[in-house]
Amino acid sequence: MSRKKERVDASVFGFMPGADAKANACALQRAVREYETAEVLLPGVYDIAGTIRLPSDTHLVFSQGVVLRRIPLENRLEEGNLFVNEGAFDGIFNENISVDGANITVNGVESAAISSDGSAQDIAKAPNALTGLRGHIAFVYVRHLRIRNIIINDLMAKDYGIQVSDFEDVVIENIHIEGKKDGVHFGPGRNFVLRNGEFRTGDDAIALNCADYSVSNPNFGSICDGLIENCVELPGSESSLFIRILAGTARRWEKGMKVRHSDAVLTEKGMYRVVMRPDDREYVSLTQPCFDETCGELDGIFWIKTHKGYDARDISPEAGCRNIVFKNLRLEQPRERAVLIYMNDDGYLHSWYPGSEMPAVKNILFENINTVAHVERFLCVEMPAENINVK
Repeated sequence: MSRKKERVDASVFGFMPGADAKANACALQRAVREYETAEVLLPGVYDIAGTIRLPSDTHLVFSQGVVLRRIPLENRLEEGNLFVNEGAFDGIFNENISVDGANITVNGVESAAISSDGSAQDIAKAPNALTGLRGHIAFVYVRHLRIRNIIINDLMAKDYGIQVSDFEDVVIENIHIEGKKDGVHFGPGRNFVLRNGEFRTGDDAIALNCADYSVSNPNFGSICDGLIENCVELPGSESSLFIRILAGTARRWEKGMKVRHSDAVLTEKGMYRVVMRPDDREYVSLTQPCFDETCGELDGIFWIKTHKGYDARDISPEAGCRNIVFKNLRLEQPRERAVLIYMNDDGYLHSWYPGSEMPAVKNILFENINTVAHVERFLCVEMPAENINVK
């Protein structure tokens, strides 16, 4: 279906303050299906229930005074991200998408990507959730993305504000995010800018997680060629870190290998990750995962297939971080440590296997850092790395 290139006011489709939350979601979805640029001009609180899927060449523009208030769905398994690109669920790259001016009230809503016991085994029954994709504004398999002028003040404990993974050419700027979880969370990708951000968050304000838990990143791989500048951590933040860089490696599957929650293995069919309880338990894998479906169970081990749409020969076992500049950062929150570069080894994630190739973490620059409050240790590097500089 061909879409109209001119702008449309989403009110034409019934997207209005005071309207039913499900009706509003349907109206906004229709607007982006039929027009490349959809505007919301009338100030007010817009209740919205459900997920809006954005195709390529989509531009959403929200005027000042517009507030998007998420309303929970009756069936939690139908819950998902607020905005997500259309190709996320099929491994199809979308291009040329922008979201500008979204002022989001989370209102207690969290996605269905994680079930109550900490696993993601309900994912097969969750049509709007992709394991590891936990941002209210979330994109995976995307090129030429612009996210600007975003406000979120009430993040819950499980979902990130903005999440981008498997990306190329991304600009995120002019954002204010508060709450209990990550502000901006990057998975694997290259060529990005994050600038002019204010954070008062839990967990991490900014995460560059190349090798995160299987329920916290949809894919696994390196993050390269980025600039993060003019960002402030506000006082009152409860985050464990201002900036987290988490690296790791996958390993080739071998019969009889022992695996734990979040382990990543490569086979001739692609990459598969373990999704069990995060309790350090080891499982013996006797059957090689080789299914094409999103998930499957073998030998009592629940696996998810990552990197949809990829040729298995193009998937690297390395998940490192290279060529990143952090510039003009201001820390107003007292803390023991601000930046951590490391690999994980606990029940949630086993980053590295003995004998595996070490991930490359190199060419990281921190410049013009202003620690207004007491910071015991600004930078902690707990893994092999090279050319880490502070100016």
